[in-house]
Amino acid sequence: MSGTLKTFVKITLWVIMGISVVLLGWFYFGPKVPGTAGTTLEEPVATNVSLWWAYILFGLAIVVTLIFSFMNIFTSKKALKGALISLVALVILFGVSYMLASDQTLNMPGYEGSGNTPVVLKWVGTGLIATYLLAGIAFLTILYVEIAKLFK
Repeated sequence: MSGTLKTFVKITLWVIMGISVVLLGWFYFGPKVPGTAGTTLEEPVATNVSLWWAYILFGLAIVVTLIFSFMNIFTSKKALKGALISLVALVILFGVSYMLASDQTLNMPGYEGSGNTPVVLKWVGTGLIATYLLAGIAFLTILYVEIAKLFK
């Protein structure tokens, strides 16, 4: 990284931290919404601004992560191969999850919402099954690594 870029990144991070500290102080020590001060439901005036700042930081983190990930993928053949293998594995996992998911509507007396449709239920089931499969794979991977360490 060049000296100019390093300086820019350092200054940007200090500015972000400074804004965060000021917002944190305003949130904890600033004024309260009228009518809530002194109650158990006391709400700082800065709540909305603090939430928006968190959304901005989260979005910035996602953008920076994606940019550097794509830069790494497209500059290294090994990284590109690993990314493609991971992508194919995820497509297969979600395909299996979709096939296993049910689209049968649920009998819920008194429910008037629009979420009890076959399409919605199929996708919710797909997400749940994929989550269970990924959790199982993670558990088995951890177990395998720990057992393999015993035999080394």
